[in-house]
Amino acid sequence: MIFFDFSLLDAAKPWYGINDTVMGGLSRSKMTVSPLGYGEFSGHVSLANGGGFASVRCEFSPIDVSEFTGIYLELDGDRTKDYKVNLKDVDTPQSTVYQAPMPTPTHQTFGVSSARVLNWQRIEIPFSDFKPQCRGKPISRPNIVLSQLCSLGLVIGAQQSGDFSLKIREIGYY
Repeated sequence: MIFFDFSLLDAAKPWYGINDTVMGGLSRSKMTVSPLGYGEFSGHVSLANGGGFASVRCEFSPIDVSEFTGIYLELDGDRTKDYKVNLKDVDTPQSTVYQAPMPTPTHQTFGVSSARVLNWQRIEIPFSDFKPQCRGKPISRPNIVLSQLCSLGLVIGAQQSGDFSLKIREIGYY
């Protein structure tokens, strides 16, 4: 089931940045849509002032994804940085997320775009890989309630300083 189709020009509208500026850092991020039909999570991670992460989030009315196994993303396979996906249910506290790392894409190509050739590859993350975290540290908490999913986010951290760009064609559930 497709949840975000970034070929639609208004697909980035509900996304907003949450960066290390909440604790004095200087990182920045945004989600935009290219006229070439993909979304782009981009920005700059700065380690200054104790910073080191940038993220975007989209909140929505609760949906039931309990019949699915996990989440998938169709990404440009030319990745040089490590990213994570965050999920929340309606009972997840403000500073808590359920987080899973994005696996390295395989080399399956789904299509190309003009300019530089984009190698679209699908990655899948089972819901069982999402672990509760509070401010980047593992915590003990019940499993996410998949019948009440209300937030999805993308994050880059782990002290990976510098510019970043993650091209995304689609996000969905499998």
